[in-house]
Amino acid sequence: MKHTEHNSFKNEAMETIGRIETENSNLFELKWFLETALLRFDESYLKKTRPQVIVLGNDIPAEVLYAVCDQPFYVLGGSLGTAHWADELTPRDTDPFSRSTLGWLINPDFDITKNALIVTATSSDSRRKLISVLQSAGRQVAAMDVPPMNNTSNAIHYYKDQMVMLAEKIGKHTHKHLTGGNLRHAVRKVARAHRHWQRFTATAHTAKGFITDEAVLLVTQCMYFADSLDEWALHTVALTAELETLNKRFMLNQKEKPNVLILGSPVVFPNYKVPQLIASANMRIAAIADSLSVEAALSVKRGGRMISADRILDQIAQDHLRATSSGARVNNEGLYSYFLHLVDQLRPDGIVCHILKGQIEYDFELPHIEKAAEELDIPVFRLETDYQYQDMEQLRIRMEAFGEMLNQRNIVKRKAKRSA
Repeated sequence: MKHTEHNSFKNEAMETIGRIETENSNLFELKWFLETALLRFDESYLKKTRPQVIVLGNDIPAEVLYAVCDQPFYVLGGSLGTAHWADELTPRDTDPFSRSTLGWLINPDFDITKNALIVTATSSDSRRKLISVLQSAGRQVAAMDVPPMNNTSNAIHYYKDQMVMLAEKIGKHTHKHLTGGNLRHAVRKVARAHRHWQRFTATAHTAKGFITDEAVLLVTQCMYFADSLDEWALHTVALTAELETLNKRFMLNQKEKPNVLILGSPVVFPNYKVPQLIASANMRIAAIADSLSVEAALSVKRGGRMISADRILDQIAQDHLRATSSGARVNNEGLYSYFLHLVDQLRPDGIVCHILKGQIEYDFELPHIEKAAEELDIPVFRLETDYQYQDMEQLRIRMEAFGEMLNQRNIVKRKAKRSA
């Protein structure tokens, strides 16, 4: 395997952290999130950390994970450095998420997989191949299947069985078993975190003059990076309160900028090319509708103390199949519904559909989105890229042209409104 300097892996994160810190220096409560994200790229931390359970992606219901594991270690891709580590393990056309994820787990500098059970959902062909490579390398892997349909009783029953099977495997590894009490506690814990996520993003949307889009992304994704979900929630409450105070005390005279909604492949720290491009084109992110944000918008009802684990699992299976998105499904109605909800709530000026090269499952969603956007008179910009930075200038030119077009449309609308 080709050896890559660990410093280049950390420098990628430090560059993003440095930019966010400089542009949001007025936010005292942001410091914890910066330190939490950077810790994931700290060599000494990664060499000594020994997670019991490593989760690839966010396809598995968090309620089930937290019921049988105190703190799952999420790997979401996002790093060009770890993608380089996987160069010799994957074909050249492998999508960046798969390569980056594999580099996190198999590399010459650190090994977080010792004694860990790696879990994931077989939500795409790339994920199946990733599982095969990891198993061939001697890693312990457990996977659950995702049904291609989400609106039938058979699909819900099958998905529930898959969750139970995976939970039992995790429980044997962690010695924390799937009981009604553990499941109720996990549902409450995850629902509380999701409420704080929703309140923070809503507050940040009204406080754009005090916090940048990249900082908002970082805070929400630290929900997956933090060593404690409860600690993340506490710091998110504090940052939300700080933003609310700034909003009340100061009235910023902000220049009107086009607001865009981001769809498609998740934008994951430290590779924040997309928000950088949007900012350079003098636009703002109104919201993001991807698998991470759809999951965070979900809140499973816990029920009373007498509700059995079986009933709670039925509810989890039903809610997740209805609401979440997966590349395994023909139509992601949950994602589409969430997209329509955000459009109705926020009235974005444009839509940026971010597609990581090789993740064609997100392209299958695009015609559905484009048709709805056309009916709503909202322009759509398809942005295909990877974790490399060589295409930044070319993409910036295209993004600036899109931003200027949205700006001109807004000027025409304002003139028409004044003359009406």
